[in-house]
Amino acid sequence: MRKKRLWPKICYLTMGCLLVMTAIHLASLLSRPVTTAYFPKIEELQPESKDINLALVGELHLYPDQIAPGDFFILEATFIPASSTAEILTALPSTFSTQYRAGEGLFVIIGVHWESEPGTYQVNLAVTHANGKTDQLTAMLHVTAREFQTSRFNMPPGTTAGWTAARLDEDRERVRKAREYTTEYPLWLQPFIVPITGRISSEFGAIRIINNNPPRRHRGIDITTDEGAPIVAPNSGIVRLADFLLSGGNTVIIDHGLGLSSTYMHLQTIAVETGQLIERGQLIGTLGETGFATGPHLHWEVNIGQTPINPKMLIRNDLL
Repeated sequence: MRKKRLWPKICYLTMGCLLVMTAIHLASLLSRPVTTAYFPKIEELQPESKDINLALVGELHLYPDQIAPGDFFILEATFIPASSTAEILTALPSTFSTQYRAGEGLFVIIGVHWESEPGTYQVNLAVTHANGKTDQLTAMLHVTAREFQTSRFNMPPGTTAGWTAARLDEDRERVRKAREYTTEYPLWLQPFIVPITGRISSEFGAIRIINNNPPRRHRGIDITTDEGAPIVAPNSGIVRLADFLLSGGNTVIIDHGLGLSSTYMHLQTIAVETGQLIERGQLIGTLGETGFATGPHLHWEVNIGQTPINPKMLIRNDLL
């Protein structure tokens, strides 16, 4: 069995990272312990050779290799020199994070769309080397069936009083841009944690029928507990949005790097500012029912780019 390895989290401390982090913050990051996951430890990474050894054949691994619609998996390719380019090819409806290089290893977080059909899918990595040589690496991914819950509920009359289509479009564009801005390296060092403990009142991907309108899919999970309870950042990152939105109420969006972001909606209060660099476990706000909400709860959403993925995967602790 292949030994679990660590994400090369410390490797992101490059010149690009220095532009956004202070020396004091970097020192605190480097002093933290690193946890076991499916990525190589920094001490395992060897400097890349200037000469491409064509005798080394790359390998492609997927972790886990069996998931459900809406989950994500990690693609790891070995013996991929930095001078080579790589393209992921698959018929699986999916979204890719930014490619991350560590030595001659290449890593990508891949989110599987919630409408994906169960089955076995081929995932290919087409590699083109600087000398023109090409390789194609292949691995198989098994997608199991997932049953999404269906719920019906009504919102009180007047909930959306004063809302306009123009303002809603403006809010959606702000959210889109917040999830678009990201770093090309991971901003986290430790495992992800839950932002708040409570009862899950609505699951990821749930089919929701509100006031007899056409069904809509739930893009995150709703966590219910006492109003005013503290909500913390599940990991370090940069706040890309901290403001009031009509539907989301008081909203915070955190960029964790590589196109991976997390969103927190319906907050009673916001404790961070746009552009702020935050730590894992830092207070970002308190639980509330602002915006389009039936009661006090946190809407917690995780995205790769603009695509929602199951937040529960983030806290497995054996992947990231």
